[in-house]
Amino acid sequence: MRKIADYIVQFHLKDSSLARKIVSLSCGAMFFLLILPALFAVIYLAIKEIYFFGLNRGVEWIVAVLSLIFGLAMLIWTTVFQWKIGKGTPAPNVPTQKLIVSGPYRLCRNPIELGAIFYYLGVGTVFFGIMAGIVFFLLGLMIGSSYHKFVEEKELELRFGNEYTKYKETTPFLFPTFSNRNKYGK
Repeated sequence: MRKIADYIVQFHLKDSSLARKIVSLSCGAMFFLLILPALFAVIYLAIKEIYFFGLNRGVEWIVAVLSLIFGLAMLIWTTVFQWKIGKGTPAPNVPTQKLIVSGPYRLCRNPIELGAIFYYLGVGTVFFGIMAGIVFFLLGLMIGSSYHKFVEEKELELRFGNEYTKYKETTPFLFPTFSNRNKYGK
């Protein structure tokens, strides 16, 4: 994993022109908002014969809409902060130029993943029902958390050193704890 993190750090040194940022955001959006959910759908359809429960379709639509609104809002909010404050994008090939500890990053270290898993919950629920939404959510959680824990955190430690270590010690990994919010940015 360290070699992968070292490789990603090399992208930090490359040109982060406006065109490169736009292409990276577009490719990332297509992958995470369309291709990955399609892959999750294939997985769900392969296992759906296992007993799954459902809810009233009206309740499922409420869950789906609320999840999609929250997920997309978090994704947009975080992307804007990465673009404006960090001078980069969520994509590893055009990363932020500075560590961001404000905005969505005061809530948790991985607000993109937080937004994405709720987006996946909403997408799965819209197309197949609540059980699919839960499967999509869990697949996104497992894949995203594995990447962030084993690759991205190593890369951020290499790029930002003690500043990231201090932030990591004071900010939850994924799910915000509102009773004891990030004290790093104060």
